[in-house]
Amino acid sequence: MEHVQKLLQQKTELESELRQLDNELHAHGVDRSTQLMDANGFPRSDIDIVAIRTIRQSLVCKQNDLRGLMAQIETQLIALHQTTHSETPTPKRRAFARVSIVTPHSPASEAGLVAGDKIIQYGSVSASSSDCFQALSAETINNINTPLCVAIERVVNGKPETLELSLLLRRGWGGEGVLGCHILPI
Repeated sequence: MEHVQKLLQQKTELESELRQLDNELHAHGVDRSTQLMDANGFPRSDIDIVAIRTIRQSLVCKQNDLRGLMAQIETQLIALHQTTHSETPTPKRRAFARVSIVTPHSPASEAGLVAGDKIIQYGSVSASSSDCFQALSAETINNINTPLCVAIERVVNGKPETLELSLLLRRGWGGEGVLGCHILPI
């Protein structure tokens, strides 16, 4: 973090130097793009061409320095963000529903759902969704014959584990509905 702050301080100093050089150009009555030759191709006699060219050269060098410094800052900020992000624990996702019954040979059974599984994510529906069960119903209807990612929490050997299952909702599997299980709110 200190390294990034030093780079940002250098950036501020370079930008200040660039403004100062621009002000020097304006004091000579020119800017970065003012022609230094007259209409006949001769150096203008009303301005100090050597001083202006020197200032312009300094401006180009400082701009290149600033461009390189900005690339360093970008690299350092990305690295800092990745370090900070990897140190931040991901919040535990909360279950919003529980599977109570799974019909054998149903899409739910084939996906691997079993009674007692807690549903954490059902397609785009999660505990943070408003009116989870209405959203779950809409997600089911909108994903018939399309694989749907379902994240569940299942207790295995006394410890909760999170599993990702792929559920293919479909009609005509031999039972009622497209899912083949009963889901209750938690």
